Amino acid sequence: MSHDRPLADGALRPLHERVALVTGGGGGIGAGICKALADAGATVIITYNQDAAKADALLATLPGEGHWSVAMPVEKSDRIADVAATVAQQHGRLDILVNNAGVTRFVPMDDLDALDDALIDRIFRVNWRGTFACARAFRPLLARGKQPI
Repeated sequence: MSHDRPLADGALRPLHERVALVTGGGGGIGAGICKALADAGATVIITYNQDAAKADALLATLPGEGHWSVAMPVEKSDRIADVAATVAQQHGRLDILVNNAGVTRFVPMDDLDALDDALIDRIFRVNWRGTFACARAFRPLLARGKQPI
């Protein structure tokens, strides 16, 4: 069964009635992902670490209805669990989880001392543990989704 719905201009919306959550959705690559998902018809939940104004500005540009944004630093498992509970309450499921949040800092290849323990720990907390924490917290909602991605 297809969930495609045409837009006013006749274009198909293959993600109509799908719920998508994008970590780090407020800027850069995440903003592009949010726009693409909304263009395809998904209801998009934009999560961000600190910049609510940036996420809300993006939210105002997304086509469709029902999109929302929420602070969810992926380093904080308790906050991820709170957001998962809100998604469950508002949507009952999650169809698409995009683990996009990440951090890095340019370090010249010949300057390994610049890659200090604090930076390595932050990169692992956000880029690895944060991704895992989101997958763990949203797994039950993804299991209820329509062909989850």
